Amino acid sequence: MKKSLLSFLVLLIFATSLLPWSGHAAYTYYIIQDIPDIDKRVSITEYSYKEDREYNLEFLILEDVAGKRKFIDVPYGIDIPPDPPPINNQLPVWQILSIYSPEPDFGMDEGLKLHPLQGLIGNSQGVRHMRYKIGILKAFEADKSFLYFVNMSKQAFENGDEYWGYRFLARAIHFIEDLSQPYHNSPGTFFEMIGAAFSKNKANKLNNAHYLMDDYLIYLLFYSDAAAKEVILGAKPIFFDSYEDYVKEVMNYTLDKFPIIHKEIKNAFGDKLESSVSLVDIENADKDGKLVKIKSETLSILSYSSSVIKGFLLDFLNSVGEI
Repeated sequence: MKKSLLSFLVLLIFATSLLPWSGHAAYTYYIIQDIPDIDKRVSITEYSYKEDREYNLEFLILEDVAGKRKFIDVPYGIDIPPDPPPINNQLPVWQILSIYSPEPDFGMDEGLKLHPLQGLIGNSQGVRHMRYKIGILKAFEADKSFLYFVNMSKQAFENGDEYWGYRFLARAIHFIEDLSQPYHNSPGTFFEMIGAAFSKNKANKLNNAHYLMDDYLIYLLFYSDAAAKEVILGAKPIFFDSYEDYVKEVMNYTLDKFPIIHKEIKNAFGDKLESSVSLVDIENADKDGKLVKIKSETLSILSYSSSVIKGFLLDFLNSVGEI
């Protein structure tokens, strides 16, 4: 077996059952507060699109579910974002973008046949929600998922369908937010991946580090201080020449941060990574002062990614005549 193929197979092992950046709804809700006209109400329309993208139809929901908190999973008693029912068959823009941004995580990308080597990663969701780059080796297509829904949103707006224009846009936001999660850009160091290919314990530790980082955003948004919220709200938009550049900027910035985030997670949690790390474990580590560097680097990622996403939204919505 050629070395490049071996490396690719080793890489795929770590996509098994990976979860996304948690907290998409709240993250998006804070990001869009600076976008003009987010209180504008648009009429709910039926889905009427022919797509060349395969979905798991068992979990694909095409009707409106506003007011049902279908895709929102937040701590009890916390109403971020709010999810009121439609009024006169209309919803405000902020609600469509926020409540539908978590939608791709609820099964529509699972149980599919997307890649001939897919059996090595255990599911199809990882194929669409991550974009690994290690040296010259690249795998998965979260960046393509982002661009796909940007295009679908553009088509909807060109058809005068604001509801699906914003709902497709919410899905696009999901994937660029996924790529602001360090472990969606790399599963571990090269030598860790080699070791984990022959050790279930090492593989579990890398997977649990990924899960931990997913939950860390939930911790920052709902259980910690207001630093994450303030960083997201305070981020100033950054503009680039193309939609491809927007997603590449998020990927490259976050990938550059991966080594220090990964190192600090291992330092802070050590052998705890052999099993799932709970929010209580994260809180205790935070109180013990073990997460200072992780928090600093994560806030840096959130700040930059929020600036890029805000720039993208202003650029895109201007191009389709919405602002």
